[in-house]
Amino acid sequence: MAVDQIELAHSPLFAGLSAARLSEIAGEMTARLFEPGEHLYCVGDPSDRMWAITGGLVHVIAAGARQGSGEVVGRLRRGDTCGEVGVIVGEPRTEAAIARTSTSAMELGGAEFVELAAREPRILTNMVRLMRSDLSRAHQQLDSRRGEQVALAFADSVAGMRLPLISAATRATPRPLTALDRELSFAGSVVTADHIASDGVTVILDSEFDPASLAAVAGEVDRVIVFAGTVSETARLGELHRDGATHGDPIEVVLVGDEAFSATRAWRADSSLRVIRRCARVGGDQISGTDLGWLARHITRTKLGLALGAGGAKGFAHLGVLDVLERAGYAIDYVSGSSIGAIVATYIALGMDAAAIDGALRQAFDAATVDAIFKRSLGGATGFYLLEQRLRETTCDRTFDDTLIPLTVMTVDLSTRSPAPLREGPLWQALLAATALAGVFRPYERDGRRFVDGMALVPVPTGAVLDDGADLTVSVNLLSDNMLDRWPGEAPPAAPSESRRRPGMLDTLLEVMDLSQVDDSVRHAALADVVVSPCFGPCDWRDFHLADLFRAAGQQAAEAELSQLRALARPVA
Repeated sequence: MAVDQIELAHSPLFAGLSAARLSEIAGEMTARLFEPGEHLYCVGDPSDRMWAITGGLVHVIAAGARQGSGEVVGRLRRGDTCGEVGVIVGEPRTEAAIARTSTSAMELGGAEFVELAAREPRILTNMVRLMRSDLSRAHQQLDSRRGEQVALAFADSVAGMRLPLISAATRATPRPLTALDRELSFAGSVVTADHIASDGVTVILDSEFDPASLAAVAGEVDRVIVFAGTVSETARLGELHRDGATHGDPIEVVLVGDEAFSATRAWRADSSLRVIRRCARVGGDQISGTDLGWLARHITRTKLGLALGAGGAKGFAHLGVLDVLERAGYAIDYVSGSSIGAIVATYIALGMDAAAIDGALRQAFDAATVDAIFKRSLGGATGFYLLEQRLRETTCDRTFDDTLIPLTVMTVDLSTRSPAPLREGPLWQALLAATALAGVFRPYERDGRRFVDGMALVPVPTGAVLDDGADLTVSVNLLSDNMLDRWPGEAPPAAPSESRRRPGMLDTLLEVMDLSQVDDSVRHAALADVVVSPCFGPCDWRDFHLADLFRAAGQQAAEAELSQLRALARPVA
């Protein structure tokens, strides 16, 4: 396939067209290059052409676009198209499109595109599908702006939790939150809550701790969360299901103390109750600050997921990002990682902070160890067993059950040719699978399956933390094409054992692999609410001697995005 034809094959607008037809269409288009800040079109311009993006980044901006201001309503990369709807409708542009980086595109005149769409009805069908997808996302965003009605019910043994929890929830979110007066009747509370929530407010209302009241409120509000702290209180919740009065989403249950949890064994297997948190009792009817913070984030839908991308030694940038989050006071509720990101994510899940992880990485992957691990033979690197030893030592042979927060280690299953997120078993085994880089180590085999490094398909596993339950996500992409010509400040330290370094077959192979994954890495990272993309100077995947520079780059990139995170969630201890 010709290059231009391949580029059109990446575009959903031209999905379903034959290779021969794509070649003909590509021949009718003109290659264009836009400099950073250059407009493809402005508000009010005639809709006389359309573009297929083949590289770079384009922002679609609403009002005020001529001055480069206004809300960004779309981010377009390779495979996306822009301007085609205006051409078909025949009206002036209602938004602007601006190249944010050096951007390449294939351009087709308006009249030519209209004629093409008439000859190929599939293009119009694809346009409708794309517009429907955009509309669905817009509705989801609109729904997210609507508030929620959250009913809380506290049993007598934990009634003292109510005020501290509401106070913590108020601090957790920048969005408005209100707790209704407890003197309101049930009907009055529901009507008032519905009215307030329509203005984007999270509304907390009280429910009595008894099956009849809980069943009634469950049918009227968005969520019900129940708190129990004794065997009898937990057992009483079982009556709720036996009455058969609940429907829809399960009622969420928070249990305080091991004693309360033991009573859940009496619940029926098909119970509509779901335990979301087990908390230790800390003096009387209170819980720890960690548990209180998690519940506050759960109520306000601000639980934070962190997705760490692949990138070899550049993974020290993850520690710079983590350091910024720690100093800002944010708690990580879910974490995932690919390749080096999986190693860092595992340490985070085990409760290590940025400083401790930094020390562990430097000790486990010093210059001599890196040389030994990646020493080449005809069949690949020969240091597999040394890597296994380091991973077992640093995880202390612990399993996923030992993690303090949910962890996903991203790999690829060669048997099914699909992403394979790992969430159970020994941590060192999952990490061996996550670092089985093609061309370097043999696939890791477990239970008849062959696993390799997740970078092959999911370089930044943002979707994993969303699947695990995160409400808000931060992704860290180490494979961005935003490279610096040189490192800022002083010259970087020289690599140890320079005689063994570039050029080499392994370095070249992995450099090509990195380049091939840039688009995928950007796309997966973009699923997050906040995307952190550190900018690096000249470097490659095994420049562990540049750890300080990588970490500083991560810190700088995270600090630049911190205001965006603060607009979505506030730290709660």
